Amino acid sequence: MSLRTTALVAGVIGVLLLAAGLIAESQRPPRDVTASASVDTAVVVYEAEMIAFAGDSRIGVSGDGVIVAVTARPVDAEAWLAEHSAARVSGLPSWESLSTEALDPVAPSTSPSPSPSTSASASPEPEEEPSPSASPSAGAEEAAAADAVDILAATSQDHWRADWRGEGRLSIKASDVPPGETLVIVSEDGSPLTDTDLALTRDVDDGWITPLIWWGAFLTAVGVVALVLRFIDLRPAQARGEEWMAKRQRAGDDEADRSPGTRRSRRAKGEHLPDASLEDEPPSPTAPSPTAPADDHPGEERP
Repeated sequence: MSLRTTALVAGVIGVLLLAAGLIAESQRPPRDVTASASVDTAVVVYEAEMIAFAGDSRIGVSGDGVIVAVTARPVDAEAWLAEHSAARVSGLPSWESLSTEALDPVAPSTSPSPSPSTSASASPEPEEEPSPSASPSAGAEEAAAADAVDILAATSQDHWRADWRGEGRLSIKASDVPPGETLVIVSEDGSPLTDTDLALTRDVDDGWITPLIWWGAFLTAVGVVALVLRFIDLRPAQARGEEWMAKRQRAGDDEADRSPGTRRSRRAKGEHLPDASLEDEPPSPTAPSPTAPADDHPGEERP
């Protein structure tokens, strides 16, 4: 497989990676979410377990008028809630919603009244006739006036610990609530609260999306370059480049020959190599041949 074909294959893989990365980027869920729930009571309760789950998140409540949040021990909170209708936040079924459940006040136990004794002398009292000036809406106005009273004012303040106040909306950091205590949020004038929310930060496994997009873009660029070069004849340019390199090499050799003092010429002549000197060995004395007999009489001829 040639280099150009390899680059084209890399470009196709890069297009696939880039498409997958862009699709994953478009479907990436947000890190910061807000789970909310609608309420229609004047009291909202967050128990200690829910506050511990929230951690450093913020608890918010919206409504009309002044909103007061107080904390108390679970025993004291339950004793106070037994006399008031409230909505308790019980869980987080999804990242966008909170689950709530209604808390109804406990009806006081009535002791049986003694049976009335019948007396013959008792005469029935005449029933009072309604006054013609009384309007039927008077009772409703009195009930509304009673609801407008601060519901915390009629309660002992000894068991309430920390408190916060807000106008129209109240936001509290869950970690500011003392550990183990119940958070009770009420409307000061008794009007129903509208909704409560919990801001959360979740961990999203999206660390692979950005590197996938960058790798896809790089491989796509390599493939595009290889595709463009496929339609361009580079052989004349390669021939000119090879000719230029050969001419440069010849020019370098000629310059080395013309400049004998340069480093290239000295290296070509081997001047960088150390000189090897061999010492002259003394000639060894010649010994007479063992096969030649000694000539005792050099002047006589041998027969």
